[in-house]
Amino acid sequence: GNGSSYVVGLEDQDEIKMGDLRALCTAGIIFLAHLVLQGGISLLNLPISKEAGFSAHQICFLVSMTFCAIYGCWLWANCTDQIKDRVYGHHKGASYLAEFNCSFQFYDLIISLAVKKLRQTDRIAHHVVALVLAFWSYHDSLLLYYSIFFFGVSEVSSVFLTSVEFFKEFPSLRDPQMSPLGSGANEVSRIMFAGLFLSIRVVYWPYISMQFWGDAMDALWDKEKLQFELICTMLANIGLTLLQFYWGATIAKQVHKKICRPPEMPPTEAKRDYHYGAINKLENGEYSTSKEEAVPLNPSA
Repeated sequence: GNGSSYVVGLEDQDEIKMGDLRALCTAGIIFLAHLVLQGGISLLNLPISKEAGFSAHQICFLVSMTFCAIYGCWLWANCTDQIKDRVYGHHKGASYLAEFNCSFQFYDLIISLAVKKLRQTDRIAHHVVALVLAFWSYHDSLLLYYSIFFFGVSEVSSVFLTSVEFFKEFPSLRDPQMSPLGSGANEVSRIMFAGLFLSIRVVYWPYISMQFWGDAMDALWDKEKLQFELICTMLANIGLTLLQFYWGATIAKQVHKKICRPPEMPPTEAKRDYHYGAINKLENGEYSTSKEEAVPLNPSA
């Protein structure tokens, strides 16, 4: 059945090939949607038209991550008990989720290389690693149990990240005087993103990672199949977990500064820092996401 759990055999090879085809088609659909959106946005006389490629990416990102988050949370709540073998057990729903994430990571990698404002080292490295892990997950039916969390549940915060990055790029859309609605949406997005990221990716993520390491070590000790892929996934988990801690520490600094900020702050004009998920530091030591207010972090400060 659609929720059954079993170890992939020869009879599943056709399904794996279909998975490859579906992944390619899905990536093609996302690329096509991006091009249509970019063309349409560029024809509009709106603030977002100046960065049509970035704006089209944010829309594709929002739709894709919303799907991954909703479907992943549903699978995590309803289907994980059906996967008896957390390392090699197969589940069609989890496999579809990994397929989609693989397609999206391929799209996001190419667009991040093409669009200057998205071309950050940590972002590109994340996409490369996630792309390979998602491919192994659905193609080899490897760690599908954990793919539900890492490719689904953990993306809940990414839904709100889309709005945070969007308003950061277009400050006029969150100006309280020019756009009260946008200003309110920006504040809600920032609060939701910070809370969800810290709770899911900084607190819950390490707990699931420790469970994953226990299962992976047992499989390695028993000399099961896909040893190379398992070892690479374990190493990738270390790097990705450290990346979550790095991003989490950056977010925590922003939350601390916002809570402890004095009631009145003198306005400061400076240039924006383009680090993905980074906190922009003001000249007076405070933090902001404003393009007008932010200055690049000074390591020597």
